[in-house]
Amino acid sequence: MPRQPNFLLVSTDQQRADHLGCYGNPIVRKPAIDTLASRGPAFGNFFVASPICMPNRVAILTGRMPTTNGTRHNGI
Repeated sequence: MPRQPNFLLVSTDQQRADHLGCYGNPIVRKPAIDTLASRGPAFGNFFVASPICMPNRVAILTGRMPTTNGTRHNGI
């Protein structure tokens, strides 16, 4: 049986990509995040289903769009 890969999803709030060293910021260093990014895939583009945080998090975890998973606002 083939070995299953480990999968780690890191989801931060209020975190812009250009505030991370692994995405080219010359000043800011986040050793743990930079190490994770250097050892695995780091994505340059990410498109969201909604401009609101919580519906996007639910969509990522369930694979369903906010219009079908019932989360349309934060806190619901």
